[in-house]
Amino acid sequence: MVLTLGLISTWQVFDQIYVMGHGAPGNTTLTPAYLSYSAGFDNADYGQGAAIAFVLLGLILLLTAVQRFVLRERDGKPRRHPKGGRRAAR
Repeated sequence: MVLTLGLISTWQVFDQIYVMGHGAPGNTTLTPAYLSYSAGFDNADYGQGAAIAFVLLGLILLLTAVQRFVLRERDGKPRRHPKGGRRAAR
């Protein structure tokens, strides 16, 4: 859960970019969330802003699905040892 939320938050960084320099220096700090805002509201190109946001949504959903698949439990059952948490004698 923490990894999934961290992944989503890294792709949606907006406020730090907006406050600190609008992508400066040399547009090296641009993120998809800021590009969507900039295209939609600064340039009045609402279609491009919506398209960037939609692609960002798809990217986040895809990466979340891959992450959930990789980190899933293999046997589907919780991993508990018998007899109160101790390993069974062999």
